Amino acid sequence: MIPMLFSEVRVTAVADTPVLLLREQEGTRHLAVWITAAGGNAILSALEETDPEHPNTHDLMIEALAILDGVVESVHITGIDEGVYTAHLVVGGSVVPARVSDAVALALRCGATILADEDLIDAVAVHATSAEVPMAEGVPDEQLEEFRAFLDTINPEDFGPTHGQP
Repeated sequence: MIPMLFSEVRVTAVADTPVLLLREQEGTRHLAVWITAAGGNAILSALEETDPEHPNTHDLMIEALAILDGVVESVHITGIDEGVYTAHLVVGGSVVPARVSDAVALALRCGATILADEDLIDAVAVHATSAEVPMAEGVPDEQLEEFRAFLDTINPEDFGPTHGQP
């Protein structure tokens, strides 16, 4: 497994589809994962201060696990099937299937390690700076073109209201 770091979430009105970018901790390869707007917001809200009186679902899950002496130890991104990545969490030694966006949102909140299967990285990751990351194989050509058209023109504010705002 290869350690990965959160790079960014990008989205524009052009494609209206967020892209999660993860990069190798010790390298230049990037993994681009198409996610939902809700997934993008969950990931970005992990980077903000939380409101303990009104936790979002991911914060609540971390707190509930802690009460049960459970800890999200790591996130494993294990494969891709028709453009959809597979992942799981390791919680207290147990494996729990998860969407990549939820897994990354939880990992960012609790400092868990994000790992990607080496064969997956070899097959679909690209060598580039985050501004140059093209889409991985298995993603339809139409989505590839939309991604390339907007990649350098957006920022997190393009999501609209952020955590804690109406």
